[in-house]
Amino acid sequence: MATLPYATPTDDQISWRDSARDSDLLPAHLVAFLQCGVSITLGARGRNGRPVVGAGVACRVSGMANVRVFLSRRTDAAVIDAVEAGSPIAATFSRARDHRSIQLKATRAVIRPTEPDDASEAARQCALLADDLVELGYARGQADVYAFLGAEDLVSLEFRPERIFTQTPGPGAGAELPR
Repeated sequence: MATLPYATPTDDQISWRDSARDSDLLPAHLVAFLQCGVSITLGARGRNGRPVVGAGVACRVSGMANVRVFLSRRTDAAVIDAVEAGSPIAATFSRARDHRSIQLKATRAVIRPTEPDDASEAARQCALLADDLVELGYARGQADVYAFLGAEDLVSLEFRPERIFTQTPGPGAGAELPR
């Protein structure tokens, strides 16, 4: 098993600062990261005001600005209900091999059906996550179960990020990346 370098919040801040971009669009390096086979944790506020958490299985970015996270209608019903009730959304994307983590926040999101080619893209991203886990020492069967897509009831949680944060562990974690 190879020793892999860890990412740092400073890495995120430097790549963000150095990326040439229109302030309304996400930089290409971030779009690539969001779609590279990362684990996705979703947070929202339920109708009762209490936090609810869910797990996305994959992500697609359209127009370098609109984020679409795929999740299961059955297993993530609380997050879907919260979004449909108008809750803000936070989505944290974490890469297993180096712990790089980015959080996107928006004051509103919508739930829509997936598009015809979304299932194959979600399967591709799940396979990449499983491969990363194997490289880190997980048994293939264990990695495949962790990254298993399996959901036939995927919906798309769609939002345009308003705030972006580095959540990569280390000094500076939680810092906002200015738009």
